[in-house]
Amino acid sequence: MKVAVLGGTGRTGSLLVDDLLERGQQVVMLVRDAKKAAMVADRVTLIEGDVRDPDAVARTIDGANAIASALGPVGKDATLLRDTAGIVTSAMAEAHISRYVGISVAGLTLPADRKRPRDKVISWLLNRLGGELAKDKIEEYSAWAHSGLDWTLARVPRLIDGPLSELDVDPHVSGRRTTLTRANLARFLCDAVVDGRYSRSAPFLSDR
Repeated sequence: MKVAVLGGTGRTGSLLVDDLLERGQQVVMLVRDAKKAAMVADRVTLIEGDVRDPDAVARTIDGANAIASALGPVGKDATLLRDTAGIVTSAMAEAHISRYVGISVAGLTLPADRKRPRDKVISWLLNRLGGELAKDKIEEYSAWAHSGLDWTLARVPRLIDGPLSELDVDPHVSGRRTTLTRANLARFLCDAVVDGRYSRSAPFLSDR
């Protein structure tokens, strides 16, 4: 497969790129600064540009079989995810690419959810106090849910550094723990890209 990666130079994204390469996938990365991808520059195709630039996104996904995103909110940029979702869904439709895998948050609540009491409180606080950042995740989900594409959004709790371990995944029930290692998240994203699991859903992930 040829996989276009967004956010591939971050702490989760770099692990995702490594996993995809280890699985024998061809990787194209959209990066704002090619120097940040120097460690993998000889093994991937780099496209310099911004995720809010439709032309850069179109060039990155050209000929790809799937898109994998490790993008998350950056500082006070409270509209990054909804802006990117709008651009990427349009570019995918134009390029006739269906598969997308990305990251959301466990605080996002959907109608069929059965959250643990602890997580209901956390979600309420995030949505009450999160302001535009919380709204950004809701609108990002809405863009994908109405896109008609083959998408997966992993809903994650607090991310930490750590090794691969057992993972809890469920489409509707929040995880046993409130943490998830970036290694576990990257592996899930890689698996979801390659085998198409959890199509058109937003499963909860957590360490077991």
